[in-house]
Amino acid sequence: LNVKWLQADGFEADDLLGTLSRQAADQGIDTLVVTGDRDALQLIDPHVNVIFTKKGISEVTRYDVDLLRAENGLSPRQIIELKALMGDTSDNIPGVPGVGEKTAVKLLTEYESVEGVYAHLDQIKGALKEKLASARELAELSRKLATIDQNAPVAFVPDEFKLGEPNYTEAMSLFKRLEFKSLLPKVTPKAGAPEAEVAAEIAAAEATPVVEPEHADSAAAFTAKVAAAGADLAIVAPCVSHKNEPGRPQPISAAVMTAECVLYAHGEAALGIGAVLERAERVAGFDLKPVYNWAYGQGLTPKAPEFDVVLAQYLLDPGRANYKLEDIARQHGLGELPEGESASAWATRASVIPKLQAAMVTAMAEEHLLDLFHNIEMPLLPILAEMEAVGVKVNQAVLAEMGVELDRRIQQVTGEIHELAGMPFNIGSPKQLGEVLFEKLQLPHGKKTKTGAWSTDAEVLEELAEQHEVVAKILDYRTLTKLKGTYVDALGSLIARDGRIHTTYAQTVAETGRLSSKDPNLQNIPIRIEEGRRIRRAFVPAQGHVLVAVDYSQIELRVVAHYSGDPALQEAFETNQDIHTRTASIVWDVPMEQVTSEMRRKAKAVNFGLIYGQTDFGLARSVGMSRAEAKTFIETYFEKFAGVKAYMDAKKQEAREKGYVTTLDGRKRLLPEINHRIYSIRQNAERMAINTPIQGTAADLMKRAMINVDKALKASGLKARMILQVHDELVFECPEAEVEELKTLVKREMEGAMTLAVPLQVEVKVGSDWYCVEKV
Repeated sequence: LNVKWLQADGFEADDLLGTLSRQAADQGIDTLVVTGDRDALQLIDPHVNVIFTKKGISEVTRYDVDLLRAENGLSPRQIIELKALMGDTSDNIPGVPGVGEKTAVKLLTEYESVEGVYAHLDQIKGALKEKLASARELAELSRKLATIDQNAPVAFVPDEFKLGEPNYTEAMSLFKRLEFKSLLPKVTPKAGAPEAEVAAEIAAAEATPVVEPEHADSAAAFTAKVAAAGADLAIVAPCVSHKNEPGRPQPISAAVMTAECVLYAHGEAALGIGAVLERAERVAGFDLKPVYNWAYGQGLTPKAPEFDVVLAQYLLDPGRANYKLEDIARQHGLGELPEGESASAWATRASVIPKLQAAMVTAMAEEHLLDLFHNIEMPLLPILAEMEAVGVKVNQAVLAEMGVELDRRIQQVTGEIHELAGMPFNIGSPKQLGEVLFEKLQLPHGKKTKTGAWSTDAEVLEELAEQHEVVAKILDYRTLTKLKGTYVDALGSLIARDGRIHTTYAQTVAETGRLSSKDPNLQNIPIRIEEGRRIRRAFVPAQGHVLVAVDYSQIELRVVAHYSGDPALQEAFETNQDIHTRTASIVWDVPMEQVTSEMRRKAKAVNFGLIYGQTDFGLARSVGMSRAEAKTFIETYFEKFAGVKAYMDAKKQEAREKGYVTTLDGRKRLLPEINHRIYSIRQNAERMAINTPIQGTAADLMKRAMINVDKALKASGLKARMILQVHDELVFECPEAEVEELKTLVKREMEGAMTLAVPLQVEVKVGSDWYCVEKV
């Protein structure tokens, strides 16, 4: 940035600041020293002020001689004496043990300096005299340490310190490498205007816009969908090679349509987008899934896309919060994109896509991510778009019936809570609930919220549930109201005119690679309680069809067995044993037939808890045992399953050395906090280091399975359709006559999707709704 910087061997930065400020003052130049170190207050003189940063740069104090004296009665030079007496742990200045700031200021007010204090030591009485007498050498050493050397070998030459023009190229390269995203715009040159011939095309097209009448209505609907999704733009093949000029990138504006490519931006007409999608030889763009979703909804069969900027950036930087074309272009050195809605602005954005494709393919190759991109993420995009377009049929009568039943249960539980509390109150009000629990019922309280009220969050209530019956009822009330509002009512409002719910799958949310869904989030329907499971009754097949649900058996534990190479785990899966019973048998050293349900429950909690980094405290809470018992259980587990412990230690060490971990398919998760000085932050990163390869590999396996199943279904000619993906489960809407053939096809493709050290196994269930599916 061409900011002057200096260094001198054997001198601290404070010494250089002090020397420069003295030299500048000698030349009559007023100087500001900006620092968070109070040592610098000794530099104050008529030409030197110190700006002391208290809270970042939002709260500062500007010290001059008068303010310093008004604050503590001391002169600038007495700051050295103050530090000599009171010390400064942050600078390893010992001072006089037992002498604090108040005492030191009092001594200096009376005796002016350390030297003066010791010259009048006989006038000082009691314990203070003894402290000073025994630490004279420390005080003198501290005085030396606290003194800023203003005679360092540097020279202040005013012209050398003037700000110069930054070296934009080097600064942009550095900021990109260090991911200084908010600073990049300050050093990024503006992107160039579209080529002359494109500008001419734009002008002509704006005069006579081209819209294919048969697509006008659907285009308008698509405009509304993209705008509602908050997409900045959706680009379909914004740049493909012209047949006359192979390989030459050709930017196309929103107002220009060719047979090969189109740019679509919300707020403007879609120009034959359906026809273009079906005829385009190559499709590349930004956030293409909404476009493909629309196309499938129109009954079109577009070719699979070749490149999506968002998916490429997700693999390169899975931890980012959002994906904006402007940010991504800037990060890859393609300049600052223009703002505004003009065709020229859109054309410039479109022209960036092929350049981004080239840059990002190179970046992914360097990170060994191309296989993941080309063979998993890109092929999955149109599959998810088609699943979203197809949706799943919902029985509104079942939802209505559940709503009535939940209302009845909520009223019943509300009455029970009021009776147990001895008074009516608003159960949904944290304030009123806190008053009832902690003031009226005198239950023990814990942490406070930001408002100063006692917390009544789920963690607090779960700890109190055994102490008073009302707490358990309150937890029931919260569960029931959430089921009613978040799921039953919300699902009803999301049913489209075709009687189906069309969730949206997100590929770029979870850093582990797992898919998530929204509007509605079908992956969060609570299935551990009966009322939650019953919500699945509302998901039904079309007439003449059944639902086929296929899920992987213990997939994450199978991945653990693969990674760890633990012989006991691998043998359990190879011989098709119940893994939790087998674990209990090994840990308690009893035959499998003697394992009780309680023993199996605890073993299951350990099997799943440890791969998520669960501690003895967490295990104790989850299964209701003492912390000592949980600690012993975990130690025994690691003795018997030494391979699992070795895997966990190895992954933490790998993360410390590399700064990231990977899945079997090479998906990376950066863990910059793995060496953090704060234990809790470091521990959380260690948990991610253990869990990400497991959960991420399971996610990659599911994605490969979906791609294989989709390909096999299309090749088979079956009419069955894949309609849902939830965690380790795929759900199909299948004509009754095709069930046996679909079962064989899906089982084959899912179990063969990846080769692990242990066999993969799926369980197939069939039924008239998602709740009633039964194993076949």
